[in-house]
Amino acid sequence: MISSLELRRQVLHLIFGIFIICMLYFSLFTIYHLMGILVLGIILSRLCKHYRVPLASWVLDYFEREENKKTFPGKGPIFFMLGSIIVVYFFPLKIALASIIILTLGDAVSHIFGKVLSRKTYKYLKSIEGTIAGIAFSFFGALLFVNVFAALFGSMLSMLLETIKMDYIDDNLLVPVVAAIVMSIF
Repeated sequence: MISSLELRRQVLHLIFGIFIICMLYFSLFTIYHLMGILVLGIILSRLCKHYRVPLASWVLDYFEREENKKTFPGKGPIFFMLGSIIVVYFFPLKIALASIIILTLGDAVSHIFGKVLSRKTYKYLKSIEGTIAGIAFSFFGALLFVNVFAALFGSMLSMLLETIKMDYIDDNLLVPVVAAIVMSIF
């Protein structure tokens, strides 16, 4: 069963990703806005590691995993922004938006469905049921921006990589970059 913290985290992940996508799609944000958000996030992360910062500390209390509060507060959103900046800078906007929506939908849905549906745990893999749900949701989301083959292979390959438990690279950085590379082939 999914904990209330994880459910809150994944709902925030969805809201944050959809907000970024909408702001980019409607040209209300540029890459410079994303960079500003990233810099602000890094500053707040460093401050919150040592001090109580109004609003930022409350958000961390309510949404951050315990292990990250002491070592790297705000790790998920910071890597989300970094991955978004990379794909917006290096790829056409439609591929960047499709990559960000794959991260937004696929990552959140795979966690939620994985915790609810999965009966088995794996040493090096996350939930297979969650991964299948993540691929399906991210595929349909990516179809808003790219063709069916790009959406299918971009979501499949990036979400399959997301399934592997990795300590050395954050999936919020890996998923959009892999999705963008794969989709740019199509």
